[in-house]
Amino acid sequence: MNKRLTWLAIAISFCAMNLYGQETRHLTLDEAIDLSIKNSKQLKGSEARIEEATAALKEAVERKLPDVKVQGAYMWLSSPNIDMQTKNTNTGSGNGNGNQGTLPNISQALYGFANASLPIFAGGRIRYGIESSKFLAEATKLDADNQKEEVIQNTIEAYINLYKARASVDLVQESLTEARQRVQDFTNLEKNGLLARNDLLHAELQASNIELALLDAQNDWQLANVSMDLLLGLSEKTQLDLDSELVAHESSPMTLDEYVQTAYTKRKDLASLQLSVIGEDS
Repeated sequence: MNKRLTWLAIAISFCAMNLYGQETRHLTLDEAIDLSIKNSKQLKGSEARIEEATAALKEAVERKLPDVKVQGAYMWLSSPNIDMQTKNTNTGSGNGNGNQGTLPNISQALYGFANASLPIFAGGRIRYGIESSKFLAEATKLDADNQKEEVIQNTIEAYINLYKARASVDLVQESLTEARQRVQDFTNLEKNGLLARNDLLHAELQASNIELALLDAQNDWQLANVSMDLLLGLSEKTQLDLDSELVAHESSPMTLDEYVQTAYTKRKDLASLQLSVIGEDS
């Protein structure tokens, strides 16, 4: 029993040393939501998809504009100087002075042409393509808004889980303090012959079990803290001190019909699905 308590004390001390080397930061729920939105890789991917959809819309609009192409080429030929060391002694009988007409020496050429085309009628494909691109771009934005809401919801859940984990550690620590005080009281009673030895051993066993529960609670708390740090883009060694006023916040619940109507009007995924279907049909 004493060896077991010694190892538990060493483990608790090691955890305390790790907590001492960490940086503590006070964090409210609003700050956590802002950090999660700012550092979310999922939302950064959504921004890239929005830019892609916007570029596709711009390309669809530009299809109704004139298409102009200009091409040109320039060629240059060198004039080699070749001497075959031969002479033509045959003057012939055509011209008495032996002079012949000289040809022009052409060594370069430059040409170019331009081509312009304007779509007059394409069966409505240009107009429908623009409308389809508009719907798909709007659907992409709604998808990004829906993912933003998911990030916010995950942040709120992680914040609450971390708060619960810390509250569990505090609760177990209070229970351990009471259990150790009980062991101390039972030890004094046992020394004075007022308590049986078995009762003292039972109290020590309860204190040992609570110490094990404290280690589990601290591990869960540290794991939740590291997960929260990664979610917010903070250093893994940052110890988060959460706002205790979150629990005291009261909200008035709505009826089931009100929740359903709110879901129909504010759910971005449903609106995105409707626009995507319209855009594909166009």
